[in-house]
Amino acid sequence: MIDSISMVGWDGSRHNYGGPSRTAQDSWIQGGLDGLWVPAPRTPTRTSRAYQHGSTPRVTKIEERLLDFQLRIEGRTRHDFEREFAAQMAVWSFDHDNEVTTKTSHGLRKIRLRLDRDPKIVGRMSMQTRRIDLEMVAVACWPYLTSGTKVIKWEAGTGSHVGTFQVSNPTDVPLWLKFEGTPAEKWILPDGLSGRMVPLRPQTTGWRVQTRQDFQTIRAAGAGFEVWKAMRGVNFLHEIPPRTPPVDLPVEVQGATVPAELRIHMPRYHEMPWG
Repeated sequence: MIDSISMVGWDGSRHNYGGPSRTAQDSWIQGGLDGLWVPAPRTPTRTSRAYQHGSTPRVTKIEERLLDFQLRIEGRTRHDFEREFAAQMAVWSFDHDNEVTTKTSHGLRKIRLRLDRDPKIVGRMSMQTRRIDLEMVAVACWPYLTSGTKVIKWEAGTGSHVGTFQVSNPTDVPLWLKFEGTPAEKWILPDGLSGRMVPLRPQTTGWRVQTRQDFQTIRAAGAGFEVWKAMRGVNFLHEIPPRTPPVDLPVEVQGATVPAELRIHMPRYHEMPWG
């Protein structure tokens, strides 16, 4: 089970939502975080042809994640209650994300949330109210939780070199690698575990590569413009599957004018707090 829940608001304020702290002003989540205990929602898209019985699966789309929960707000005095109520109304926004952190025996997991609809007061508020429950519905546009990003380096001198670097994916979500490198006539990068290699066209500045297919593939870090069209249709096709143990992948650089350096980013995404 989750040991604690905390939040850093878009305005930098910090909130402990794990349970009552018995302070003058207090807020905590009563329950209803069912949306965190299950995998991110998916919608399969299908197509069918004339005279076909049934349908043919096409692509499974990962949807945004909705969280429906009750937030208890209370104060020792009416003045304390009013201050806490106002603070909670200010920190939850339709336009800005709050970062919520869950802690379990598996470590910390973070997810970014914003309001999906207006909070609703449960019951009625009177002039004497010092405790109230709010029905909250928040949305995570990026539905995965994250435990950070592991970054490793592969380094070589000037000229041309061949080597390997080690990647792993201990999570329950496919990993799309991100690369950053120094200028060279050619970098040749691995396409997941497929054995396929992807060559990059000559780069005269630092560069970044997103291997995930729904991102523009390559950007020149210092040039201020997109150069991904120069790939001319050459793209990455494969991810690192979930639960992949450490494995060595090949890399090659040709014509490096400065000591070659490749930085490999491995973001750790999770379906659930203990995934």
